[in-house]
Amino acid sequence: MGKTQKLEQVAYLHIKDQILSENWKSGFHIVEAFISEDLDISRSPIRAALSTLADEGFVVMIPYRGFFVGDNVPKVDFVAHRLRYELIISYRMLDQMIKQKVKGENYKDILDEKVLAVQNAYEHKNFDDFFAASEALLKTILDIGNHDYLVNEALECSHTVMTAILEKYHTDEPKDFILDMYPFMMYLGDLVRLIAENRFNDARVLFEIIINYLKMQLPKETQEAFENIDTYRLA
Repeated sequence: MGKTQKLEQVAYLHIKDQILSENWKSGFHIVEAFISEDLDISRSPIRAALSTLADEGFVVMIPYRGFFVGDNVPKVDFVAHRLRYELIISYRMLDQMIKQKVKGENYKDILDEKVLAVQNAYEHKNFDDFFAASEALLKTILDIGNHDYLVNEALECSHTVMTAILEKYHTDEPKDFILDMYPFMMYLGDLVRLIAENRFNDARVLFEIIINYLKMQLPKETQEAFENIDTYRLA
């Protein structure tokens, strides 16, 4: 779990996300240079990702013209995809923190403040505020890695996932929210502690635990879709 996140994995999920969210529609010309600039990576991992996506039917390669979004892309569970993409971005941002030799203790006060907001929303049994505060905490953590574009991508993924989870609490009893979200809240507190102690590789493990816990709050078919994503699967 301590290995650097593969850049072709980031590129693969980014391109796939643009297609699944219909930001890039059928026939859209995928320009490697733009992706390289957005993700701040070289073109080699982008080409590797596009080759895989072509094999899967998401894009087509036209000789001497490049890659284009296909006409009939495969059906994918969007929530499951975004849950995995959120995890991969989180890994990437932790890699950035290590590379930049971030001093986590410098962010302890603001992180503790964000955790307190999550705890207050939980204690008042307000799940809308709870999820909003959780996303604000996620943004604060990922912002430390200094990559605005990927942070925004992660927040979009988080919003998709949290919205899907939130649906069940509009019909279930509040006690279900209390039981379900207590471990999640505790994990967030532990994550902040690890960041503040510069234990970024341990934070990678906890991010995976958090994502898998969120997965368990989603419908069974989404859980299965998440587990069945084979390409660039985490080891």
